[in-house]
Amino acid sequence: MPDDVRSRFAPVAANYARAKFHTSSERLREVLDLAQPHPADLVLDVATGTGNTALALAPFVHRVVGVDLTREMLDQARRLTAERSISNAEWILGDACRLPFADASFDLYTVRAAPHHFHDFDAFLVEALRVLKPGHDAAFVDCAAPAAARDLLHEVEVRRDPSHVRSLTVAEWTERVEAAGFEVEVAHARELDWDFEDWMGNMEVAPALRAELAQVIESAQGEARRELHPERRDGKLWHAYWHCLIRARKPLN
Repeated sequence: MPDDVRSRFAPVAANYARAKFHTSSERLREVLDLAQPHPADLVLDVATGTGNTALALAPFVHRVVGVDLTREMLDQARRLTAERSISNAEWILGDACRLPFADASFDLYTVRAAPHHFHDFDAFLVEALRVLKPGHDAAFVDCAAPAAARDLLHEVEVRRDPSHVRSLTVAEWTERVEAAGFEVEVAHARELDWDFEDWMGNMEVAPALRAELAQVIESAQGEARRELHPERRDGKLWHAYWHCLIRARKPLN
């Protein structure tokens, strides 16, 4: 794929080690509250990127393994691990849809802000279920706008980052997670006040394209506009953006 995740994220890996959403203490606490880690847990954080979620989990678990497709992202994770003197995190190059681990290896599975890049969504869920121990949980966090806003934002997402595949609504997520064999325990959407310029900056989007994508959002009509409620503040564009927060359990049998 000419626009695969590696080709898009390798040049901007350092940006994601300091990106506002990915490193926010509030957003990381949200993941901890959802995942409910335990001190004895061996955790797998999939599509870990620069390791922000994995490193947030590390103080609360026995060990955390971060997996990502992009070597440059893992290099950033290793740098942060060393800077923070964290000794219970390790980093492995790997694919969420073909995980290099035995069945029932992990006590907790997490993935954040990544599944919208996965070309085989069902394979990703099958692998998540496979590597989890029975009776244990997976925590899924990903962009999940309501349908009208999602359909409008799709153009923005793909033009900002052509490795984007598709965002699902919470209802779509729930259906797919249950179809994979999980028992959904928690599933809801959380809306954020989204800084458009910061979002564009993470991927180093050129100014001309930024202006075009801002116009797509600001010209939204009908239900999509009501959901996005875009507005300018001191010249900067802000709009709504959503993520699903889902916790699901692998059945005992």
